[in-house]
Amino acid sequence: MNFNLSRRTKKLCKIVTILAAIVFLSFLFTNSAIAQSIGLVNLAKVTASHSNTEKINQLSQELRTELQQRQEKLNQEGKGLEETELMKLEEKFNEEWEPVKQKMLAQLQSLQAERNSDIVQAIKAVGEKGNYEVIINSEVPVFTGNDMTEYPIILYGGDNITQDVIAEIEKITAP
Repeated sequence: MNFNLSRRTKKLCKIVTILAAIVFLSFLFTNSAIAQSIGLVNLAKVTASHSNTEKINQLSQELRTELQQRQEKLNQEGKGLEETELMKLEEKFNEEWEPVKQKMLAQLQSLQAERNSDIVQAIKAVGEKGNYEVIINSEVPVFTGNDMTEYPIILYGGDNITQDVIAEIEKITAP
């Protein structure tokens, strides 16, 4: 009787070992399939490559320059004025500046929205072509002192699809 129990135990151990191996192998293959379906994109690089980025930077600079010029003009015209006259002059300048500022900000927001839409559309297109389950921004900007540094989030694995996304954006934005 003792022999049969031992025999049953050995048989049970073999079955458990085989099942454990099957579970382990299926887990291993499943994880490698998941790792292969992760796309990595450097969003900062993609954003910088979009044609609207240059326009956005130029418009932002024009906005700052315009404000600076108006402030200098206000300072020049306001020299020697009493406080009430200076407040009236400042109010006049603000009334003139507000529509100009709003127009420039609307243009800026429009360009940003178009750029963001193009980027999302390109990422989605590359993701569908490559059968990616997930696409992750591969780096994150971190402020270090006075500088901004890109630090990797993903240290190993996944497919870098940044250049594919940039190429897709070029297709989308081409005339």
